Amino acid sequence: MIELTVMQAFLADFFNLVEIAVIYRILIRRLSLKLFIADLIASFIIVSIPTPIGSIYPLLLVFYFWIGDRIELFPYRIINSIIAMMVAMIMSMFFDLTDYYTYISFLSSNKASSWIVLMNDFVITIIGIVISVSFSSKIQWFKINYQRPINLWKQVVIFFLMYISLSVITEKMHLADRAISLFLLLYLTVLVIGISGFLRYIKVSFNTQHQQRLIDNYKAQIASAHKINKQYNEIRRERHDTRNMLLSIQGYIRDHKDKEAEKLLATFLQNDTVEKHYDEIDNALDKIKISGLHNLIKEKAYKIVEKGIPFSFEVNAEIDELPGSEIKTARIIGILMDNAIEATFKQAKPYIQFALLKHSPEVYELVIANSIEQKLNINTALKFEHSTKEGHQGIGLSNVTQLVENDDHYSFSAEVKDKVIIMTCFIQGK
Repeated sequence: MIELTVMQAFLADFFNLVEIAVIYRILIRRLSLKLFIADLIASFIIVSIPTPIGSIYPLLLVFYFWIGDRIELFPYRIINSIIAMMVAMIMSMFFDLTDYYTYISFLSSNKASSWIVLMNDFVITIIGIVISVSFSSKIQWFKINYQRPINLWKQVVIFFLMYISLSVITEKMHLADRAISLFLLLYLTVLVIGISGFLRYIKVSFNTQHQQRLIDNYKAQIASAHKINKQYNEIRRERHDTRNMLLSIQGYIRDHKDKEAEKLLATFLQNDTVEKHYDEIDNALDKIKISGLHNLIKEKAYKIVEKGIPFSFEVNAEIDELPGSEIKTARIIGILMDNAIEATFKQAKPYIQFALLKHSPEVYELVIANSIEQKLNINTALKFEHSTKEGHQGIGLSNVTQLVENDDHYSFSAEVKDKVIIMTCFIQGK
């Protein structure tokens, strides 16, 4: 049995608790002067409790940590409780074993030098601090991945209470003096079983989470496949309806029934056939003599005006023919104007500009610009299938780049200046 003076025993128990508290705070990354002072006071109060069994002090310290987390409603209090019990159990074991072997080896006949016990505990603590610093990052990983490990907490509680019970029995019956081998074996058994159980729990939980992630990914892929299949069916249905509508319109045109064709087309496009006029737009549109493009640009321009978006419109010369494919040109104009409308619709200070400029009979310049409120990476915007709309369902600028690719009649560029995106398409050639 280790024989210390009352003062030495008090200081040994006190510093042991403080050293356990410091290592615990390092592991959970909550080491501060305020908490350190609180831990000092709590350790002093615990050690001052009159009890012949000092082995219950670690239990009271763990309870103090748990009460603190409950009061603060700390989100990781379950994990913190696990760490507190493991630190208290492991450090107390090493303190007991170090104190015992130090005493019987060097101090049993020299009580005046019993202060070396405290110094050895301090050395053990320094080693524990170094190890704790290196393990603190792994503890944070554990917190992120296992936020409420209730089953592990129950297992650690059992082993911790087993350790406390073993320590109390050992201290009360003086087993350390009479059966040191058994005493050491029991301590190591509890330690090995506890750490093995902890590591096994981590492995099983990790595998379970990995399996769950695979299942979730599989379900997400299935849902995505169903969504794509649904969209594909909708596109096929819309294409079928569009073909039937065009065949009907073709029949009216062959029979010279223009009004019926216009009415059917207006129904399909969900717009009315009431003649509207916006003088500035109409005057500029009079210079565009290509009927299909004239009507397309008119519908888009009128839509901008009706949405109350400030709009600038310019055509500098009469245009009765454009190089390249009229269908491709119409698609480019439609995509760019739709994008501009969608981008500015909910802006506080929207603005759209349209210009179709004739530089020569073989060179034309289409410019569409609109205001933007958020930063835009133009290189990202031009990437394939990129869209800022929810679900990436919008038609982005990448569609225009694909349309003009490998076609010498077109060249497209886009740039951002002073919260305005400027999209330019040159149409050239015979």
